[in-house]
Amino acid sequence: MSGSNDPEVQPSRRGDPTPRPRRRQAPLRDSFEREKAQKERLSALLTVSQAMVSSLDLDTILDTIARQVRKVIQVDECTVFLLDGGGGILIPAACDVQSYREEVMAVRLRVGDGITGAVAKTGRGEVVNSAQTDPRAVEVPGTPEEESSLLCVPLFAREMVIGVVTLVRIGLERRFFVDEDLEMATLFAAQASAAIANARMYEQTKLAYDELRATQNQLVQSAKLNALGEMAGGVAHDFNNILAAILGRTQLLLRSVDDAEVRRQLVVIEQAALDGASTVRRVQEFTRLRQDEHFEPIDLGQVLRDVIEFTRPAWMTNAKKHGVNVEVRQFLEARQRIAGNASELREVFTNLVLNALDAMPDGGLMLITSQDIGEAVVVHVRDTGVGMDAETQARVFDPFFTTKPVKGTGLGLSVAYGIVTRHRGTILVESQPGLGTEFVLRFSACSEEQSPQGLPETPVEGDFPRLRILAVDDEEPVVDVLADMFRSRGQEVRTAVGGEAGIAEFHRFHPQVVFSDLGMPDVNGWDVARRVKSHAPETPVVLVTGWGSQLEEGSTQARGVDLVMAKPFSMEDVDRALRQVADMIRGAREAA
Repeated sequence: MSGSNDPEVQPSRRGDPTPRPRRRQAPLRDSFEREKAQKERLSALLTVSQAMVSSLDLDTILDTIARQVRKVIQVDECTVFLLDGGGGILIPAACDVQSYREEVMAVRLRVGDGITGAVAKTGRGEVVNSAQTDPRAVEVPGTPEEESSLLCVPLFAREMVIGVVTLVRIGLERRFFVDEDLEMATLFAAQASAAIANARMYEQTKLAYDELRATQNQLVQSAKLNALGEMAGGVAHDFNNILAAILGRTQLLLRSVDDAEVRRQLVVIEQAALDGASTVRRVQEFTRLRQDEHFEPIDLGQVLRDVIEFTRPAWMTNAKKHGVNVEVRQFLEARQRIAGNASELREVFTNLVLNALDAMPDGGLMLITSQDIGEAVVVHVRDTGVGMDAETQARVFDPFFTTKPVKGTGLGLSVAYGIVTRHRGTILVESQPGLGTEFVLRFSACSEEQSPQGLPETPVEGDFPRLRILAVDDEEPVVDVLADMFRSRGQEVRTAVGGEAGIAEFHRFHPQVVFSDLGMPDVNGWDVARRVKSHAPETPVVLVTGWGSQLEEGSTQARGVDLVMAKPFSMEDVDRALRQVADMIRGAREAA
């Protein structure tokens, strides 16, 4: 026969009748399998690397690391530990486990504690195939004792350990880790470290960008409102001059008229003038122009509770009448107080609550929280309403901008912005269409003992000492009514129309006190104050101005002004000013 059925015998070459044994293929097959396995591992490593670098979100990257490394190295559990901000505690940032996930995520390890902590301390990967017999091993509270093998490799950033990847195989029939597993895990950790470093850098950059954008939005908003404020300041000055003449003349007439019907008509005029003055102040509230608030320590929690109770008919009764349900939850944890005006702050939060209700026509949830963060009190007002697009968010604090076609005036949030700014606070908005809106307000805390701002009001009862008074204004009706109000209080008065005439009259009359308008052409109130003080430093100067609420007390005193009386002034304002300047003159005499 030309062949053989013996599998161990090969035919010999021609001319060589001696049969030879066939070569065994096992070593070749083993080598092939090892190469194939290595190729698959490297392919898997490449796939994992691509998955990690495809995202810049740190949580996504950490979850990818935990999930993919478990698959590549074929382990039962994988936990990614990261060092906390102080660099002394390892905290699980992500894990992929078969069970006991909550228990694993609750673990906290000091650097050096346990096998994982030892790797964080040395910066060298380590394999422990009998973890239960290793004296360094740390049990996870709430989990059973099991036979296990551990492989731990460090994560690095700028040659510093930032965390550890811990791999676990569990059970009596588990495969032990080998050198190839450690090499693969080390390669994987290098890729993971780079991805984590990039994600953290991205987060820091994004945070810086978000802060810059928020600051830019604040500056843009402030610029808008300051521009309006400049216009409002001029309008306020002109209106206050007109209202000063009307209010002063009306109050003088009320003191001299006995006819009941005439008095009734005069009271109507007086109230109209006062309402006009209030409207002017509201215009000034668009910006931080007003500086005349008298702040006192305020419990924001109480303010918020008052607002919630005050608006209860709107979010409970009215909502139910329309067949919708609005739930309001409050978590008021702040204990620090802020310096402020309670009524103005109630106006801010009432506006935010009512706006939230308007944004939830089909009902929803409103969440109001306050908390102490460092030396600040932060308030969140969130709703689950219709939300706002980016364009609406950009304009939400603009005066006269509104999304309410019927009842909206577009003033509410502008006024709120002005009030918050005057309280040295910030107000930001975050919103998405269909996902609701959140307003975040931050105020600096103050001590309980902080004194209210501003000077206490001087009582006006009783007779006034007779003084020589010079009244200066570039509006003749205003200076005339001011002089008549002084004369009604028994004062000796001279008047001058314009700053230059006022300085000339000062040298002729030698008054004991000067009342001067601020906004006058050529020679203004600052010039008058400076010239008066240069010749008679003991003479009190009172600035009478429609911009009174825009002036800071410290700056006025530095420029020679002792007191500011805002237009439009009432008889009570005149009486108070007379009492204060009389006290100044008496104090100067006693000091001399």
